[in-house]
Amino acid sequence: MAAEKDDLGRSSDVYVAFAFAAADVLLETDAEGNTAFAVGAAMALLGRGAKALTGQPLRKIIHPSDQDLLAQSLIQMGKGERVRNVMIRVLLPAEGKAAAVALSGYRHPGNTERLLVALSHPGGLPPMISKRAEGKSGVLDKDSFQAMAASLLEAAPPDEPYQLTLVELPDAQADAETQAALAAELGSRLKSLSVGGDAVGQLDDGKFGVLHAASVSPDKISQSVTQAAKVVMPDAPPMEAKLATLVLDVADIPPEEAARALTYTLNAFARESNNGGNLADLMKDLQPRLSATVKQMNDVRQTVASGDFNLMYQPIVDLWTNVVHHFECLVRFKGNDNKSPYETVAFAEDVGMAGMLDMALLERAIGTMRSSVANTESLRFAVNLSGRTLSDPAVVKKLQAILATTKDLRKRLVFEMTESADVGDLAAVNDVIQAIRKQGHEVCLDDFGAGHAAFHYLRALKVDNVKIDGSYIKDAMKNNENVSFIKAIVQLCTELGVTTTAEYVEDAETANLLKLLKVRFGQGWYFGKPQHPATNDIVTAWKTPTLEWRKGLLYFKG
Repeated sequence: MAAEKDDLGRSSDVYVAFAFAAADVLLETDAEGNTAFAVGAAMALLGRGAKALTGQPLRKIIHPSDQDLLAQSLIQMGKGERVRNVMIRVLLPAEGKAAAVALSGYRHPGNTERLLVALSHPGGLPPMISKRAEGKSGVLDKDSFQAMAASLLEAAPPDEPYQLTLVELPDAQADAETQAALAAELGSRLKSLSVGGDAVGQLDDGKFGVLHAASVSPDKISQSVTQAAKVVMPDAPPMEAKLATLVLDVADIPPEEAARALTYTLNAFARESNNGGNLADLMKDLQPRLSATVKQMNDVRQTVASGDFNLMYQPIVDLWTNVVHHFECLVRFKGNDNKSPYETVAFAEDVGMAGMLDMALLERAIGTMRSSVANTESLRFAVNLSGRTLSDPAVVKKLQAILATTKDLRKRLVFEMTESADVGDLAAVNDVIQAIRKQGHEVCLDDFGAGHAAFHYLRALKVDNVKIDGSYIKDAMKNNENVSFIKAIVQLCTELGVTTTAEYVEDAETANLLKLLKVRFGQGWYFGKPQHPATNDIVTAWKTPTLEWRKGLLYFKG
């Protein structure tokens, strides 16, 4: 039975396609974009009725800066390719006003001379205004590109995963003006091939990332490079770029984690290529790298879900009284109790899973504190919280929910803020820290003096204690510069009303030096190695060759 047609001879299939696309406006145009038919809520979306669009060129309502993007999209449709969610600006009748819409479309199934173009509200698609890379390429910088990739991956249909192609240009022997012109030409061409018309980022000098549909082949991207170079440098030899394509099929993990896997893989790729790795070999390895990252993320999730980890407890001793002030809770993954968990914890932080791990460790520590082996006022415990955890609103909400149930532990539960990567919004993190402190929990800044945890952290974050990085402590007996650094930290912290802790205290000589330097607390093998209570009896569980009970308090024997 033939499909029904309206009085203009249009198949009802067109309206089915319209409904399927969930578009606000459907246009039928010729290959040049001249509108033959329009239907839908054009007034609400475009500020003009559907009839006003009929007989007009589509470019008439498109922002001048997006004309090339429109033209390229129409060319792709004319070739039989689907165009999906290209972010484009339309001019509204109100003077000087423009609005972003999502443009999709494909060649008319019943008339190869016509195109079906759908316009809709951008909805959850990434915003058009993002930070651009330096120069005139017009593409996103690395961070904005990764953020856009995150949003697009969450919206990607599972049966048609997006692809990411990395492009490395050869060194061009050209002046700065020519290179800028090449970047602008190439940026425009790559954007026209990308998802949403803006999913292109500059990852480094001469290195670009393009997020695109499977219908856009690497050959098309390579041709774009060649064509851009030919336009800008017509007399130069053809330019050939190195390409590597990843199929972003990350169905094994939640959508919000897919982009984190991608970001981690890209950052590792960039680090290794900048450190002298063979770029061609690295690019070949990108797909297995992404798969390995996804597997490792699944392993972390499984470890958290199954509780397949242990907590070990290392004493932190008051150097002035020898009383054990508290125990730090240190994670050990089962099967690797004697191996440092640093790599797993750092990986979880890098891929945005630190909050999941931190909350699991906190709940385990709370369980220990309420158990018969540790349920006494004299035993206090410190739980690590990553700076990334304190920066994540969803994890902070869960942390607050947990702390609402721990009124009985407020004087006994301590937190240490750890950080292996820089924290962007220190003011927001400080707000979380102050909320924790107001509930009666002490907060310590860990690894002070190492990496990012420097003086600007202490200026921005009001805490109760600063733990001096062990690299300054272990050589303090031989290194006067380290001693001067420790003195400076102690003096500064004293003026701020903040106590200090030294880690990596391995012998009595170092402990005595730290006392002279007025460091308040010490942690290290001299006081005791990380341990797990061997019994459920609270008295015998915490007694060790270095620790003993006296009048209800646990003391260091030294």
